[in-house]
Amino acid sequence: MPNEKADVPHVLDDPPPFHRKLLDYGERPYWSADGTRIAFIETNYGDACELDVETGKVRNLTRDLGQHHSFLRVLFLSNGDYLLIGPRTFKDRDTSRHVESELWVMDKNASRPPKPLGRRMFEGAGVSTIAPRITYAVCGRNDPSLGDPDVFECHVTDIAYGEDGPELGADRAFYRTRGSLRPEPQDFRHDDSEVIFAEYVRGGPPHPRCVVKGCRLDTGEFTTYVDEANVHNECEGIFPDHDYICLESSCDTDWPMYPPRDLWKLKLDGSQQRVRMTSMPADHTWKATNSNVSPDGRWLAFMVGLRADEAGFGRGLGLLDLAAWQETPEAQKWETPSDRARENAAKFVGAPLS
Repeated sequence: MPNEKADVPHVLDDPPPFHRKLLDYGERPYWSADGTRIAFIETNYGDACELDVETGKVRNLTRDLGQHHSFLRVLFLSNGDYLLIGPRTFKDRDTSRHVESELWVMDKNASRPPKPLGRRMFEGAGVSTIAPRITYAVCGRNDPSLGDPDVFECHVTDIAYGEDGPELGADRAFYRTRGSLRPEPQDFRHDDSEVIFAEYVRGGPPHPRCVVKGCRLDTGEFTTYVDEANVHNECEGIFPDHDYICLESSCDTDWPMYPPRDLWKLKLDGSQQRVRMTSMPADHTWKATNSNVSPDGRWLAFMVGLRADEAGFGRGLGLLDLAAWQETPEAQKWETPSDRARENAAKFVGAPLS
């Protein structure tokens, strides 16, 4: 069954080149602005923790702070405070993640209990590095005032600080959709002028897929950065130069057997070019997901899980040396969805590649 204890050796006990294990537990890593710490979730619907990268020491941030200990994500705001995402209490895996998950802020010293901001939201959020500002989606299941459950709305919202601490400030909805499209904002780009987001396409034949898009907040213009038939391409962590973003891609897996197994680097120039970064086992036993690039662009922190684990369930944190990987021939093997389609077609008919 998914999420049970692994009965196979941990994939990072004998890691591929340039990979190493940070922890044999933990989920959804996120770098601090100075690159010295990685915040993460201890376990599904658990406490937020922090790893000192140099010493390897782990600090539980929320265990002794109040009654709320059911978090799914933790990120850093631009002022050093922590943005937390999760329900007030765990009920079940659908309700607690997709209906009652909400936004919280905790002070950067973790000296007071996290404060709820009073807004439920869908899945994850993106955080600005230049202002206390976030981007995220809300759906009809989170907020019935939107109408039907399949209505989704993407927001950019400032975090305002007053006498009562952090609260939601200036807010703008920049995208609204319904039906089979489910957007999830991931990152700001170019001084917060653009939001990069994943858009899950549900119900389409033969299997669900995901595309990567961007919205220019000043003009309302949308750009599609990768869109591939029957393939899950989900953005997961922008590079500090904003020219690239990490990508969970199932381009080399066969539905419905496998989810994405590796993390790729995607060019944000409209060319749809990508290159594989991680090297999970070819038998798809393990997968690398939920990545975040260090502020200096040198390291990639990521989460590992078993193939059968539900999305977001982690079995440890890994680190990829991007600088060393960049010097290898594999780092130059860029491809596009059309390249992959031609390769797959040639394999299918048994013909040589042109």
